Amino acid sequence: MNSGFRLSLPAFALAPMLLSGCLPKPATVSTRHFVLAPILTNAPAAAAAEHLSVGIGFVTMPPYLLRDPIALRKSSTEIEYLDDALWGERLDQSFRRAVAADLSGLLSSDSIHLMNWASERVAMTVSITVEQFDVDTHGRGTLRAQWRITPSASGLPSRDGNVQLVRTASPPRGNPEVIAATLSQLTSEFSRELAQAICGLAMTNRSANDQ
Repeated sequence: MNSGFRLSLPAFALAPMLLSGCLPKPATVSTRHFVLAPILTNAPAAAAAEHLSVGIGFVTMPPYLLRDPIALRKSSTEIEYLDDALWGERLDQSFRRAVAADLSGLLSSDSIHLMNWASERVAMTVSITVEQFDVDTHGRGTLRAQWRITPSASGLPSRDGNVQLVRTASPPRGNPEVIAATLSQLTSEFSRELAQAICGLAMTNRSANDQ
């Protein structure tokens, strides 16, 4: 004799529950979208000898940074993507816009161009290659990048450089705005170094033209 008791509901018994919405519903997670923010400053990076007009060319980033979900570095070889925290635009485009806005303040110039500039409209063009740009689980953000500044006038030398910047904030787990804020700060620090290089190259080239 089987003393066990098993209850099974026929399909017609489930119908009222389906119609009334009594079955458990999957939990929904609110998705948030972020962009990099320029860090406004009233302190120029260096005294520009002239009004500088600069074109921000292509920004190249590794493919792991170009996905919509924000990347969180778990180790030197592992990246986790936050499905509930997305970039509002591709990260290379957001980085490019933030650099342009930062340079506008640092160089006291309203002639920082992102697109459709003629060579005679800019004194020099900047190209950037980003190798690493992320925050780890402990809140440590890293930016490693190379840049090149190319004067528009023929015969003048270009200038190359590279940076490795680190900034630490609170752990970002469950708090993805920390990642966007840390990366914005790193972008601002990068822009300051770039502005100093732009001013230095402009002064060098002006001295060469005066000779």
